[in-house]
Amino acid sequence: MFGANVRRLRRASRITKTDFAKRCGVGRPYLDKVEHGKANPTLEYLGRFAAALDVDPLYLLTPQSPLGSGGDAGLAPFCGVANPVSTRGGDTDCG
Repeated sequence: MFGANVRRLRRASRITKTDFAKRCGVGRPYLDKVEHGKANPTLEYLGRFAAALDVDPLYLLTPQSPLGSGGDAGLAPFCGVANPVSTRGGDTDCG
């Protein structure tokens, strides 16, 4: 699930694998393994991937509907995330 979410969001952002690997501080072969579910990244790498995609780390661990299908709207209640694809401008009134 993590790798599929990373791949989907990377592609939606039109970031090449090479550029994305550089942003995350990993090698391209490792990124390939992550995106294909053949590697289990540590929490440190989870944070790096989330930061590079500008999403909450929890978003990468949650089953998602394809972008544009309207299925991501159910994630809006996550604290600090108004738009689950972006952590900027999120709801800071969490209780």
